Amino acid sequence: MRYIVILLALGTTAFAQIPIPAVGKFPSTRVQVQIGNQEKAKGKDFFRKTQHIQPRFSLEGASSMQPIPAAEAQMIIITYDTKAKFVDNRDSFKVLSTETIPVPAAPNGAKRLLSFTPSDVTFDGYRDSSNIGGEAYKFYIFALRDSETKSIVDFETNSLPLANLCKTDPAKRTEILGLAKGAKFPTEYK
Repeated sequence: MRYIVILLALGTTAFAQIPIPAVGKFPSTRVQVQIGNQEKAKGKDFFRKTQHIQPRFSLEGASSMQPIPAAEAQMIIITYDTKAKFVDNRDSFKVLSTETIPVPAAPNGAKRLLSFTPSDVTFDGYRDSSNIGGEAYKFYIFALRDSETKSIVDFETNSLPLANLCKTDPAKRTEILGLAKGAKFPTEYK
């Protein structure tokens, strides 16, 4: 069994172990997802903020001597509606972006850093009933697939309720990874 370690790049480290059985000939790997998240005031309106979201991950083999075959990495970024959260007191999530990139084969398990396309969102930073809305980063979903078999060899998220759902019902991973950009994302998991 392999275990996935979730590392949050927001100043805290959290561990969630999601066992993934070994798939075919794909070797054991270590993946660390990093979401760079920078906020700035938008123009002269100090309450309006722009958030720059930069997703990336590092990949290395459990053994530096063993080659790593070609793979595909998918990143989904989920945002929340600030007006719904702070004015209406309800959650409203959306798929901001979904991207799949090729991960070339490597002759050894040396560590590599790969990046996804960054995104920018704008939102109202006030956390009260005066909030006029916008989107802000909520969490990510990451998957690594063997290019040959299309099997998921690594799956991570920094949403603990979603991680728990996917641990108890692995079929949900495929459903979630099939969501399109702009799709509503469920706020409760069943």
